[in-house]
Amino acid sequence: EVFGTGAERFERGFGESLDLLLDGLSGGPVAGDGEFFRFRQVRVVPGASMRPVVACTSEATVGVAAERGLPMLLGMHIGDAEKAALVEDYAARGGSATDHVAAGVACVADSTAEAVREIKESLPRWLGPGLAGYVPVDDRPRPMRNIPAYVDLLARIHPVGSAEHCAATILRTAENTGIERFILLVEGLGEHRRTLENVRRFGAEVLPLLRTR
Repeated sequence: EVFGTGAERFERGFGESLDLLLDGLSGGPVAGDGEFFRFRQVRVVPGASMRPVVACTSEATVGVAAERGLPMLLGMHIGDAEKAALVEDYAARGGSATDHVAAGVACVADSTAEAVREIKESLPRWLGPGLAGYVPVDDRPRPMRNIPAYVDLLARIHPVGSAEHCAATILRTAENTGIERFILLVEGLGEHRRTLENVRRFGAEVLPLLRTR
């Protein structure tokens, strides 16, 4: 609606958009002659050779990634079992990538109880307004997320805790899903100073535990 593309582009145009992006990142010229994009041949400048990662939240997007051999980015809203099922579905569809990425929340503290308490106190303050402001396409109904329950889930399934707990959580996810790449939200405490401290502690205390296993 905002960009004048309509629900059809939203529902069916992602694959075509992704193919144009892949063409543009290949280094050669790109032209649009599809259902949603039609434009003469142009070259993307400055050139950049990159391989996108596809955020997958449904069977449809898993299929799009698998057809193109692109790795998946799996969201922090699902646990190991759901991630493992999507990885299995991807392989069953003939997907060739193995370098999938798991998203999560990370918070390191002196104890797991302390980290969980801090995340539960701070995360809802900015996560709630963001989710509440989401407007679905075509006014379609959407489920209302229970913010405290969602934050509780994030604290339970992601590296939120002591350094030892964080390392064990990451290793467990890697073992359960086969995913060895992680992208972590480290700013959950909502303060610049605390975010930098979280990054420092993660690098100094958690990563060494992962490198030894």
